[in-house]
Amino acid sequence: MEQMLQSAGALLIQALPTFFVVVLLHWYLKTTLFQPLEKVLADRYAETQGAREKATAALAAAETKVAEYDLKLRAARTEIYQEQETWRKKLLEDQTLAVSKAREENHALINEAKGKIAFEADQAKEMLAREAAGIADQVVASILRSRKN
Repeated sequence: MEQMLQSAGALLIQALPTFFVVVLLHWYLKTTLFQPLEKVLADRYAETQGAREKATAALAAAETKVAEYDLKLRAARTEIYQEQETWRKKLLEDQTLAVSKAREENHALINEAKGKIAFEADQAKEMLAREAAGIADQVVASILRSRKN
């Protein structure tokens, strides 16, 4: 057993330079390769994450602007519809007023015409009555002459 321990000790002593070289190589690779690589990857991740955040913020801003645009568009459409409705109501009122005025004028003309017709009818009746009385006098005179004869 002692011989085994001596051979293991000799083997350990021979392995010490290799162990130190591996540790030194690990430290060297870590400081010259892996740390800068990790720094570059971290910077790249930060830039990528920053770009993603900027893109997300830009997308949110664009959505906000689209929502504002839609809101303004709806407001403009509502305003236009209200103006059209106001114009339509005014036009309808103007038409109603014009029709009412025309009816009033027509009623006045009709009443005036009725008055003229009634007046002319009365005059015609008076004239017919006078003529009838004249004709009746002539008939009576004619009958009286024919009886005298």
